[in-house]
Amino acid sequence: MGPVNLSPEASAKSLGGRVSSLIKVQLTRGKVGVEAVAGQLHMSRYTLHKKLRQEGVTFAALLEQVRREQAIAYMKDKSKPLVEIAEQLGFSELSAFSRAFKRWMGTPPAEYRSLRMS
Repeated sequence: MGPVNLSPEASAKSLGGRVSSLIKVQLTRGKVGVEAVAGQLHMSRYTLHKKLRQEGVTFAALLEQVRREQAIAYMKDKSKPLVEIAEQLGFSELSAFSRAFKRWMGTPPAEYRSLRMS
């Protein structure tokens, strides 16, 4: 199947797009869970995984994509401490966020911020 980055029109109709939206909402409240997202879509966790697989995506990939997009947006606010960003993205600690950010962007968050945001 195609890549995860769908057009706004396609993603609004796709299950992946709806799941991404629900992940964003859950992230603002703290922890994100596949069970909660499946429940909001009135389906079991198994059915959600199966239907996402039919679209060629996984819950984990969608969560990672949303976290990455949100991280980049949050990094623009230089006054926001990295530990707060990590918390808002549902990471248990700053080191876990730093590793994920480095994987996504090729550079640690503090370095990214000083290079890109100066």
